[in-house]
Amino acid sequence: MKKISRILLAIGIIAIVIFAAQPLWRSNSFFNPVHHTSQVRKKSVTKKKKKYVPTWGYPFKRLYKKKIKFKSGQKYGETDVLRRTSPKSYFHDGYDFGFSEVGHKAVLAVHAGTVHRVHYRAGMGLYVWIISKDGYVEIYQEGFLNNYDIYVKKGQHVKLGQKIGKLTGSHIHLGITKTDKHYIDKHGDPCGNWWKNNGTWLNPMKIINDDLAKAGKHYQ
Repeated sequence: MKKISRILLAIGIIAIVIFAAQPLWRSNSFFNPVHHTSQVRKKSVTKKKKKYVPTWGYPFKRLYKKKIKFKSGQKYGETDVLRRTSPKSYFHDGYDFGFSEVGHKAVLAVHAGTVHRVHYRAGMGLYVWIISKDGYVEIYQEGFLNNYDIYVKKGQHVKLGQKIGKLTGSHIHLGITKTDKHYIDKHGDPCGNWWKNNGTWLNPMKIINDDLAKAGKHYQ
């Protein structure tokens, strides 16, 4: 009898174990952990668009604060001002920023680059000639009455918006071109092709405005 009791007890224990293990058998997660992890929702990763950082800017702070209407004679391109009589030309190879519009204030670098030359030339006055790595050339002329009105020197690297001098004359003439020997005259000054609409000179305000518009900072 004792032997039979032991057998029945063993059978009972086995039955209890089998019954208790049934939930585990029915659960796929117990035998298939990979399937379980695949049920976990993956967090969607959204890439943030990088904000466009301008590489061009205005030569005076006031231009960022209010819309300024420049006269035809100040603008780039064909104007109503006679620039040359022989041959006759009304073409303006840069942009003039008068003190009545921008004040006798600091002149800011419109594009990063290296100062190639600080010099005086008749017809240009004291000028700052900057060459940028991307091939652009910026010339600030006619607005500095004294050497101490210019804050930079040859070989110095300037950043966008850095003060390069102070407007003390009637206006600053800003000329922009691409690195090309044809804009340099025989004396080594960056004034070749004065008043010639031959594609050498570019529209400064268009270049600046187009770049600022990408960053939502278009003012003029």
